[in-house]
Amino acid sequence: MHHNGTLDYARLLAAFGIVFFHAGAPGAGIGYAALPFFLLLLVVLSFGGATRMSLSDYVRSRAQRLLIPWLIWSGVYGVLKLAELALIGAPIGSEFSPYMLLTGPALHLWFLPFAFVVCAFIYPLVRLTHHISPKNLAVILASSGLAILWLQQGAILSMPFAQWVYALPSVAVGMALGLVWGRLMAMLLICGGFSIAALLSEAHMGLLQIVLAGGALILCTLCPLPATRHAQLAGSLSLGVYLAHPLILSVLGRITPLPHDSLSMALLGCAGGLAIAFGAYLLSQVHIPTRLTAPNAQNTIS
Repeated sequence: MHHNGTLDYARLLAAFGIVFFHAGAPGAGIGYAALPFFLLLLVVLSFGGATRMSLSDYVRSRAQRLLIPWLIWSGVYGVLKLAELALIGAPIGSEFSPYMLLTGPALHLWFLPFAFVVCAFIYPLVRLTHHISPKNLAVILASSGLAILWLQQGAILSMPFAQWVYALPSVAVGMALGLVWGRLMAMLLICGGFSIAALLSEAHMGLLQIVLAGGALILCTLCPLPATRHAQLAGSLSLGVYLAHPLILSVLGRITPLPHDSLSMALLGCAGGLAIAFGAYLLSQVHIPTRLTAPNAQNTIS
């Protein structure tokens, strides 16, 4: 699979969509299509690694991309919550709950460990195609996603189960798309068939976001851009924006008179998250020498 720069730019736009959703700004419902887009893209792109790599290398690469940022940002948000509790004298139970062992101390962090588990399931799925036709398997997965979407209509679940169940239909559709990736008609049939079947079964909740995400993903494949340094930078910044934006929105809510659900708040949240992500990117580019080298003989003081 050749790297498509359009997907990198789309990933950053999707991160901004998440900011708009969490800010409750105008267009928040459409912005939340970013979540299924991230899931679809995550699953589709993981097929290449699952095909090429050994199991240990595959798991290690996904852990580095997903679990290490999760641990780092869990530490950041955990320390900030503890500091706030110390300042206001509130009990620890007012900010920390047992489910956070699975999600992290900030709810939006649930996505990273969930994504890691999803990626782990893709590895045996790729091997299963040796025994079952990829097209047949794609139909089974898309049908499973439809069933989950139908069952979750009106369901009231606690955290983080609500987030997990909401994400599963997108995961199933993403796996189906990954099995037929590059075959436009098959991809259109999966997305179109899933959408029509969901409408006929009155599984409406969350369907709009999945349809928008699937359409955006297919459109990205039809309009490929070169994988330039700028495109790769945009893609790498998207995760930082996602991870940092709740912190930015929280600070803005405390120090500015802006309404929480305003367009200005969302735009500032995007800008602040982008600034933190870019700062982290710059720090990652700094190479600290692991050992001192001997000075050049011509520069030695005798």
